[in-house]
Amino acid sequence: MTRMRGWGLLLAVGVPLLIFFSWSRLGAEKSRINLERFEAWAAAAGDATALTLPLVKYFLENGKLAESGDVTMPAIPEKSGIKAWTVQADSTVRVDLDAKIDGRPVQLTYVPVVRSATTIFYDCVSPFSTAEVGRICPTNVLQSVAAIPDQLAANAQILHALPAVVSAAGVSLHADTATGSVVVVPQDAARLNDCGFQCVKPQSCATPRPLACSQWFDKGDSGWLEVAATSDDFPGYRFATRGEADKACAQSLGDGYKVLGASSISGVFKLVGGNEYWVHNEMKAEANCWKTDPP
Repeated sequence: MTRMRGWGLLLAVGVPLLIFFSWSRLGAEKSRINLERFEAWAAAAGDATALTLPLVKYFLENGKLAESGDVTMPAIPEKSGIKAWTVQADSTVRVDLDAKIDGRPVQLTYVPVVRSATTIFYDCVSPFSTAEVGRICPTNVLQSVAAIPDQLAANAQILHALPAVVSAAGVSLHADTATGSVVVVPQDAARLNDCGFQCVKPQSCATPRPLACSQWFDKGDSGWLEVAATSDDFPGYRFATRGEADKACAQSLGDGYKVLGASSISGVFKLVGGNEYWVHNEMKAEANCWKTDPP
């Protein structure tokens, strides 16, 4: 009888412990798998570029950081190890992984780092140590979660110092007007370095204007992007593809010149202030008068 009570006590204590340790092992294995899945997804996507691309696009088009409700985030990829991602009210992005480290849920924060009107990236920080999450959350600028407020304040200062958005000249366009993208040059053309994509506006494809063309030059240890205009004006619909517009740049300015990309407006400008020039909008294929050449 005493022996039976002993076995009963052993079972009463041992079975729950066995279940506990089994679930603990299963939970640890699930976390390991999901951390590896997220690492593989982030590497394949270009360090979470698939996550931040809609936010970068919003910034380039609007001149401000996306906050909660401003953009529709893409669907969470299957088998990525991600449980949820959310744009926060302070413009940071919270990513919850379906994993735990030492019993704590893994949460990553992607923080916008603004350098100019056309330069922005998102840095990853986490309350976990680099040894624990360094492979899935490499930091470039911010060293800890505590640095987030200072970075957001720095972003606000840079955005406040940017030049005002330039409006495209001409009358209001009708809703059915075929439009392409033009860069509206400030009176001081060098100010394009400050406003970049913010100075790109839609205009009618029927209105003739020069192409803005660019080419990279190297001289010794230095290099620069030179931006110049074609000598002739063209209606935007003159070119069926970007390749045809590139040829017009080369014919007017020499081999190597191509239509300036709207998302990379910077360099040495040989453009006339106050004028408009055709550019190629890489962010929105439909925002061009011509088609994008197939890869």
